[in-house]
Amino acid sequence: MSETPKQQAGFRWLVLVVMSLICFAQYFIYDSITPLGTMIKEQLHFTGAEYGLLFSAYAAANVFLVMLLLAGVLVDKLGLKISGIIYGFLCFLGAFLTALGAWQGLPDLLGPLYPWLQTAFLPDWSPELKVMLLGRTIYGVGAEAILVVNNKVLARWFKGKELAFAYGLNLTIMRLGTFLALNVQAPAAEAWGLRGALWFAAVVMLLGFFSFFVYLALERIGRPPQPAGGAAPEEVFRLREAFSFSPSFWFISLLCVTFYSAVFPFQSFAPDILVQKFGYTETAAGHYTSALIFGTMIFTPILGWFVDHRGKRATLMLIGAVLLVPCHLLLGYTHFPPVVPIFVVGVALSLVPAALWAAIPMMVPESRLGTAFGVIGYIQNVGLMLFPWIAGKIADAHTVTGADGKPVVDYTSTMLMFAALGIVGFVFALLLKWADKRRADGPSIEAVMLK
Repeated sequence: MSETPKQQAGFRWLVLVVMSLICFAQYFIYDSITPLGTMIKEQLHFTGAEYGLLFSAYAAANVFLVMLLLAGVLVDKLGLKISGIIYGFLCFLGAFLTALGAWQGLPDLLGPLYPWLQTAFLPDWSPELKVMLLGRTIYGVGAEAILVVNNKVLARWFKGKELAFAYGLNLTIMRLGTFLALNVQAPAAEAWGLRGALWFAAVVMLLGFFSFFVYLALERIGRPPQPAGGAAPEEVFRLREAFSFSPSFWFISLLCVTFYSAVFPFQSFAPDILVQKFGYTETAAGHYTSALIFGTMIFTPILGWFVDHRGKRATLMLIGAVLLVPCHLLLGYTHFPPVVPIFVVGVALSLVPAALWAAIPMMVPESRLGTAFGVIGYIQNVGLMLFPWIAGKIADAHTVTGADGKPVVDYTSTMLMFAALGIVGFVFALLLKWADKRRADGPSIEAVMLK
């Protein structure tokens, strides 16, 4: 039975909320270890660089094995149902292995494989680290592909001037997962220990995986009627087409990688920065770091509506990039109350994505959108792979042993690196605005979409 237009209008928002739940869970998993960073380094004896590798591993397979580019192809070939189930399960499997790697019973579980895992390759890395890195890598493959599924679902149910607002609301629900991870995981570790908190995160991901089956049920009930002749054929990913994209596309891609590299790796280290420099407890540090996500949750839907109705995409990206610089410098070089610059980083994280992702359809033909999103996602993952590890290496170079035998880290140079990334992103935003004024192959990305 087909839905009336009015029923469809309400039903698609229900679809958006339910579909967002699996992405909510995968966002929770990404930052489930963020407020536990100090404990992970102390209890598992990881260096700062090894802790950073837990975040770099997220993007490793997507970069070296081009899994993100393949994911777009497989989603097209397998369809949303099969690909969503496969990639949702990979998210859960990755979360499970991450918790398993920190489990005290790992040596008994692996038996003779445990000493082999220690010496067979990369002997400087512990078996615990290797299992956790495997889990984070598998999770990263599933998580990025689930976002491809999510974007295709939203594109199916929302069109025109609702699209940026729908993406903004979707992103708010997803980032609620990060917000809760930053506020819940440290108290969970206090109650159940570090390992218990990681197992709790795996359960959250399992529940998120189950929510995808609820979405599939809603899809069967209320899917919009297909046009005569069936659905339009899915686009095929063609890497060679990327070489014909305009300079504006490449500037926005470079802005994307520098901007996100100045935000998400910083977010991963922020709780330990607050513990080391400002003397907060792990629980308080997680609460303060969540101010970043609180800012995005407030402003992302508002800015999505603004982009839909007022345009100004390049201007918003310019403002968002430049906001990062004073925030990182304040945290690195002063004792200014840290919640303020952290919250402003969250505002910047609303400004840039709300404008950036909505601008790509305006500079790339619809027939090549899948290729464009695949390329820009791949470039973004290169930064997310490199910079957490680089940030950890810089932190290790400025670490000494305190009087109590615990490591004391000076994060000033790390914050300078994040500020430098913000400056480079600002330069790319300027070049984007300059190139956009000279584009002759489509509307300006500052313009308002008409439909």
